[in-house]
Amino acid sequence: RKTGFLDDYYWKDLKRCNKKIGTLLTDQFASAPIRDGLRRDGAMILANRTAEQWKKPMPSSWHEFVGSSWDVAGKLIDLRMAIMESRQNLKGMGRAAGVPVEPDEQTALANATMKLPGVVAAGVPGAGGYDALYVIYVKGPDTCDGKSDRVRDEIGKLWKEWNRKEEDGGNGNTKAVVCPLSVRAAGFGGENGLCVSRLDW
Repeated sequence: RKTGFLDDYYWKDLKRCNKKIGTLLTDQFASAPIRDGLRRDGAMILANRTAEQWKKPMPSSWHEFVGSSWDVAGKLIDLRMAIMESRQNLKGMGRAAGVPVEPDEQTALANATMKLPGVVAAGVPGAGGYDALYVIYVKGPDTCDGKSDRVRDEIGKLWKEWNRKEEDGGNGNTKAVVCPLSVRAAGFGGENGLCVSRLDW
């Protein structure tokens, strides 16, 4: 619905943010040096630090070259910032329309998730509203014989503990139940990750 001059602002800025996210994912993260940097340093360096720590001076092994840990961390921070801008626009759009596109309860969980080591960003997918949350993270060291990894395990742990934090007045009833349903990027054309399609309609 129309709510005033901010109508176009949210849509235009959201379009700009989403275009930047798409460019980062399809161009920069698809480049061989960045993929190699993630494979080489992701589990041992990036997954063990929070995104805030990625911004600070790094050990001497973080040399500045294309695909270095420092370079990859910078790209991950760019992605994080673009997703945060997108979330702000969706939240503002929801407030303006009186619709909880990113409900406050999910904002709190997404923000807490983004404080974990290895997490790039978290938010509400699609049209929003209480039913899902996504997380983009750097794969940590393997756990469970390679079926999971440390970052993924920590996300699941936080989400399971979130249920206890949300208890209502100590009577055992919960306001919301958070159930981790971990999914991974599907393979497409021999590569893992995004599938890009262009529809001419």
